[in-house]
This record gives sequence, C-alpha cells and structure tokens, in this order.
Amino acid sequence: MSTLRVGAIRHPSASVDNMVLNSDGTVTLQGGGGAGMPHALFKTDFLSCCLTRTGNGTVSIKAGTKVLVGTAVVDFATATAVTMPSLTAGTDYFVYALSNGTAQAVAASGTWPTPVASPPANSQLIGGFHYAPGGNATARAGGNTTAQINEFSLWDLKFRPASDDPRGMALVANAFWADIYLTNRDPQTNGTSRNNIAIADGETGGTTTPIIPTLFGGNGSSRYSTFNWWNATETLAAFGKRPPTYSEFAALAFGATEAVSRGNDPVNTGLGTANSGTSQTDDKFTSKWGIIQATGCLWVWGADFGGGAAAASWAANTESRGSTYQMENVAIFGGAWNESANAGSRASIWGYSPTNSPYTFGARGVCDHLRLV
Repeated sequence: MSTLRVGAIRHPSASVDNMVLNSDGTVTLQGGGGAGMPHALFKTDFLSCCLTRTGNGTVSIKAGTKVLVGTAVVDFATATAVTMPSLTAGTDYFVYALSNGTAQAVAASGTWPTPVASPPANSQLIGGFHYAPGGNATARAGGNTTAQINEFSLWDLKFRPASDDPRGMALVANAFWADIYLTNRDPQTNGTSRNNIAIADGETGGTTTPIIPTLFGGNGSSRYSTFNWWNATETLAAFGKRPPTYSEFAALAFGATEAVSRGNDPVNTGLGTANSGTSQTDDKFTSKWGIIQATGCLWVWGADFGGGAAAASWAANTESRGSTYQMENVAIFGGAWNESANAGSRASIWGYSPTNSPYTFGARGVCDHLRLV
C-alpha cells in the first residue's frame, strides 16, 4: 500500500507510483518515485472534465475514459452512470472508479484535509463534485433554492483547481476556480469554502475573525486580532488560494442580482433566509457559476491596489511585521449587506488601506485552473 497525493488529498490504494496508463489502454512503467495518481486516468478530451452532470442529482463518466485501478485498467467504453448515495445539500462528493467496471460517489469528510473515512474497496479516486443548496443563476437575477449538483464544480485528476483541496470550488468561465462560499471562521478544520458555517469578518476584538492557520504559526485555536488585508490573504494562502482581482471578481459574481444588497448582516455561509425587515434572501446573490453570497452580503478583499496612497513616509502598520512606505489602497468588491443599490458584480471601493478591518469585510478565495494532458 502507498499514499497517493492530489494536492492535500491522500488516498490509500494499490501502488501506481511508477505506472502510466496509455491512451491505448496499456500500462507502462516509468522511473522516479513521484505519486502517479494523475497517471491513473486517461481521457479522450483533456479540455474538459471526465464527469458530466446528467440531472440535479446524477453524474456520468464520459465514454472513452480509462482508469487504472490497482494494476487493472477499467475501460468505460460507453457513458456510465455513477452510483449515487443519498445526497445532502452543501456537501462535496468524491467519485471512485471500481475494478468491477462501475463507479461510485462517496460523501467527502467534513474535516479538512481528510477526503473520506472509508473509500470503496478496489477503487481509484478520479474526481468529484459539489451538491449545492441551490441552483445557479440563469440571468442576472440570482439562483434558486433547489438543491442540485453545481455543474461548474465537477473536477477530475487532470481538470481541477490548482489549490490543495478541490472541494467547495467552481470553475469560472473555464479560466479559474473560486470558492463557492465566503471564508469561514475555522478554515483549518473546514477548508476555506463550506456550507452553513459561521462567516469570518473583520470585527476587531470579537470572535468572528478566522483561526490562524498552522502554516502561519497558528495553534489551532488562536484567532487573528483583525481580518485586515494581510491576514485575509495569509489565510487564503495557507490553502493555496488568493483574493480575486477586480476582473476575476466581476466574472465570478456575474449573474447575481444587481444593485441590491441583503439588508442585514449574514451570519452563516450558504442560502440563509434574511432576518425580519427585509425580503432579500441569499439565493438572489448566487452567480452563474454557483458562487453563493457573491454580492450584497459582505465586501471581499481584492488583490488589486490603487486609488490613492499613504503619505511619503514609513508607517509601522503591519502588526509588527515591518513597515510600509507610501502604500496604495487595496480594493474591495461586491458590496456589503448595507450597501443597497451600490452592491453588484462590478461594485468596488478603492479607498481603504489594507490595515482596515471593518465588520462588513470578508474574503473569498480563488486559484488557477489546473489542466493536465
């Protein structure tokens, strides 16, 4: 037995470290000791995922897909339906090819980075998907509350986010991946994108800032004192992600209801119902790609700087990590719950220092699109 690695996802299986699945279905050995998990999958089209959504709760493996399970090649000559468990809204599922020629979906573990407690016997992980609590936007008016597989969340070993963990992400415009959910307060346990969990924001001195990742010195319980730009960026970086640029944000938020905000402070990620006094429920802020609470809920930190700069002098403003000299402002995107008509997919403010940490600021991670031949 060996431990195979796809980013931070580890899966016990028969060793395929030195085996490569060829397009003709044969298997050859290669030198070197790297984890050969992507070599266990052959696809006829490397420009797309080998999994296809066929209904709100169904997925198939594309015809022509071949998978190395242990030392045997499983040939899916025709489109093959994946055996599905009872699906739970807001949950990620991993798809395994089995040596008997079938495929099975298994719910991902709730704890990051453990994929599943018990993968099927004689199987090979090939990909996965997110079963969202609601549907994607079909126009610029938000989505709905019908639980279904997000078609843009489908990934496989050769078509996936470049971050360590593909769960809770959706592919935007076939260009980059974005977290479906706003960053939560305990990403060390939950990953950065998880449904129905407390949202992290910049309320200073409270309990709403995220726990410091262990990669950046966290002890598993201590929280950042602020959720300024540096701490938000550091949190995302610990999981192989980053804040979006302005152009990326405008793309990932496309389809959410424009020029309207939630009306009250959201507490949890997902499709919560607005408090009394407003009719804005969170499905209105789902984008074309299924990014939930994309606009009108919290401003999110961006990657872009501009719109004015500090004085031409040194400022010790980085929480004892050096000083900055004439630093530009950093952009925030999307609009908070109290922005009314100012909120939207192209909403932005370029007037805040990265030192700021308002309770109306949160974060959302993005990462590059990994496509392997």
